[in-house]
Amino acid sequence: MQKQIFPVISIEKELPFYVIGVGIECWQFPIERPSGYQYPQIFVSRKGEGILTVNGKKLRLPENTAFYIPAGMPHSYRAAEKDWYVDWMCFSGYEALALIKKWGLTSFAKLGNPLADTMHEIMQKAYYELKGDKIYGSSAASGLLYMLMLELRQGIDSRFSQSLAATHTDSYSEVLRYIEDHYSEQIRLSDLAELAGITEQHLCRLFKTNLEMRPMEFITRVRIMHAKELLMFSEKPISEISAESGFQDSSYFSVVFKKYEGMSPAEFRRTFAGAM
Repeated sequence: MQKQIFPVISIEKELPFYVIGVGIECWQFPIERPSGYQYPQIFVSRKGEGILTVNGKKLRLPENTAFYIPAGMPHSYRAAEKDWYVDWMCFSGYEALALIKKWGLTSFAKLGNPLADTMHEIMQKAYYELKGDKIYGSSAASGLLYMLMLELRQGIDSRFSQSLAATHTDSYSEVLRYIEDHYSEQIRLSDLAELAGITEQHLCRLFKTNLEMRPMEFITRVRIMHAKELLMFSEKPISEISAESGFQDSSYFSVVFKKYEGMSPAEFRRTFAGAM
């Protein structure tokens, strides 16, 4: 039996994120979309193997592969040989579409594990929320969709980080590890350049080329990511979360958080805390 649901969309359109449809381990029949699909789609290949044609290329999609197709991108997909089962979700919402633009999620992306397993768990929770609670399920699914988009973005950012590290494996891997290990402390550009053994200008160029941002912006994003985890999964005061995430001033933390996430830390906590 196919586990898929297409919730009735009416008042849900007022939500910042809403699910158009979601399916769990669905048997996948061949699809041809020469003009693309009207909504962004996220898939996880669960059993068997698929073949996706996108941007004029054929890609094999083995088990535990996640992939994202933006709205309007021509594509087709089918089972490679035997049966192919996938998780899928299509979505919309004013904030979801704004984040797609802000985060640059306008290209096809293919990602592996452990991201695929995490995405499966989130989609499964969204499916059961929508199926089990006709009144409040859409609100719960909205929070889960946001978390799914976060996983997608972080997976893509991780690939850029790996690309940066591969440019000069030892030095840049050390820089990235240092940022991850010391994001809660004061980090100066000069310290990172010294760690990599290059000039500050050279380090900035490498980050800009590989990550499309400067080192200090990357550090801020890492700090915001950790702050969001604490807001969702702990009851610590926002001032304490601010300090643990590397922001010396909680007021400044709130300003930066709202710049990146479109809402204050308190609003974020009220909206998404406990969604998982």
